Amino acid sequence: MIKTIIYLLLLVGLLSVACARQAPPQPDDPALTLPPLAPTREPTATVAVSTVEPTASGPAPVAEPTAVTYDSNRTMFGIWHGLDHPSETTLAALADTEEYGDKSQVVVILEALKFFRNRDTLQQGIDTLTALTGQHFDFDRRLWREWIGPRMDEYAPPSEYPRWKVDSLALIDPAIGAILEPGITRSRVDLTEVVWGGVRLDGIPPLEQAPHILAEQATWLWPGDRVFGVSINGEHRAYPLRVMNAHELANDVLGGEPISLVY
Repeated sequence: MIKTIIYLLLLVGLLSVACARQAPPQPDDPALTLPPLAPTREPTATVAVSTVEPTASGPAPVAEPTAVTYDSNRTMFGIWHGLDHPSETTLAALADTEEYGDKSQVVVILEALKFFRNRDTLQQGIDTLTALTGQHFDFDRRLWREWIGPRMDEYAPPSEYPRWKVDSLALIDPAIGAILEPGITRSRVDLTEVVWGGVRLDGIPPLEQAPHILAEQATWLWPGDRVFGVSINGEHRAYPLRVMNAHELANDVLGGEPISLVY
């Protein structure tokens, strides 16, 4: 009996050793044997993304653009500011003027018309004047000025108009700008009444102590020619309009007194 028990124990031992040799070793659980992995991070975005989420019924609504405040001074400088001012800039400024109903640009447009080189720009300037005033004088700047003059309270130009006016005329002739520069700060000078005559400063030479002839010697005058007659201290002189028209100014001495005749 004792030998039988010993044999059984030996047999169980041998079977255990055989099974241990055939079964592959089990690896350790990595969750218990390895340190925890560091958390991964998403790459940083380099493009701005809208925060507005799309709706179930359609695409995301478009955000409203930032409102731009209308500036009459900026529009004035856009209408014209220099001999090489782009026509595209002028047309855009005229469109803004009409869209906002800016009556302060009426005087600016009227003065800038003579500098517009493009037919489309000229026509748009007239159309804008008509839209702002309800009047239509076509390209007759004289009639426009005569109509606007008594209504300057309604059509007063923008606050920086004096600067615009002096800068614009200075681009034509720096000497004119230098003369008008003090008018920017002196309120008694109404620069809306200063109109460029089409020539530079001293572009029309005055008559300086021009020689005189007797009336019977002026055979080149017609009987109906007009003259400016001046009498000082018993001395008399006639300045023909035909001559004064080309010079506009005569400096002379008559009756012992210096005189200036302006036409």
